Parts: sequence; C-alpha cells; structure tokens
Amino acid sequence: MKRYDNNKIISVDIDNELYRSVLEKRNIKSISFYKSRFYNLDDTSKNLNFTIKEERWKEGEKLYKLSKKYYNSVNYWWVIGFFNQKPTDSDYSIGDLVLVPYPLEEFLDFIGAL
Repeated sequence: MKRYDNNKIISVDIDNELYRSVLEKRNIKSISFYKSRFYNLDDTSKNLNFTIKEERWKEGEKLYKLSKKYYNSVNYWWVIGFFNQKPTDSDYSIGDLVLVPYPLEEFLDFIGAL
C-alpha cells in the first residue's frame, strides 16, 4: 500500500481567492495536491495484530533512521510519524517516547482497513 493510495486529490485554480496571489506570483494557473488523512488511533486499536517497539528520541534522531532500523527502508518514516501523530522530526523533543508499530506489513494492513 502506498502512502497516497485512496487519498483525495484537491485542485485549485487562479479563481480561488486564497491561492490567487501565490499562483499569479509563480505565473501558474492551477495546482493539485493530496488531502492529508490522519486518524485518531486509540489505545485499543494500537494493539491489534502488531507489536509496538519503544524508542527514546535522542539528539540527532530522525524518523527515516528509525524506519531504516525497524523496516530496513528509509521510505516508511511516515508510518512512525503517523502512528505517533507527530508527522515531522521537529515535532519530537529529546527524551520523547516514540512508538514503532512492527511488523510493518501488519500495520499497513490495519491502516488500509480504516
């Protein structure tokens, strides 16, 4: 399952007041982007069909590094951010508990069912 599967694509054009000045400044007529979906993962749903590994955020830590460590790929950093409801590295502070759902395939199956 890819990160953007089943996400709605939003398009805006120069007639949209909110984006008009940006589009004119960049000399483009329209843009398209994906609408982000975040879910509230309650404590019961976090424990279905997968385990949770715990890590402490330390100096120099990055989501992609945790992804490489647990999933053997840097491409799934967003899974850890999604699971913790903190989508970027800057949302974490040193000492924060970071929960990593494992194995990856089980968690992807779970969020695909949402």
